[in-house]
Amino acid sequence: MIDPGEIRAGNWVLKITGVSNNTQSFFEYKIITMDEKYDRSARISLPIAITPTILANCGFRHESGDWYLNKPAEGIDDGLPFLRLKQADKSWYLENIKLLIQPVYLHQLQNLIFSLIHKELDINLGFFENVDIIAPVNFFRTPSTKIKTREIL
Repeated sequence: MIDPGEIRAGNWVLKITGVSNNTQSFFEYKIITMDEKYDRSARISLPIAITPTILANCGFRHESGDWYLNKPAEGIDDGLPFLRLKQADKSWYLENIKLLIQPVYLHQLQNLIFSLIHKELDINLGFFENVDIIAPVNFFRTPSTKIKTREIL
């Protein structure tokens, strides 16, 4: 689940829909709306991990293993360097400065970009692909071997 203090209206999350039929998913990519209560939304939502596919769907460009987003500049076609995920150390950089707090999830990246340029990130996620479950998951399965409590502590 997500910390309610981390999400705001406009953030994309993976919401648990709980619908069980062939036309709808258990999980769906959803945007947090203005009228939602963030604490309730956080309880039924999961963060979306930042992956190469997610970055590509958010307008980031890929070059030499790095993912980057440039800010528009007058007279410069590609814009000026802005935000980069460097492959060498798997860290985020603002221009040439390594960020102290590294975004791991999409909503964190959205909040970072919104706080820096006061614009929403253009995101096109499409549909979340759920995995078909062959049989119900038994969460109350008994362990194959018993371990004494003292051994664990």
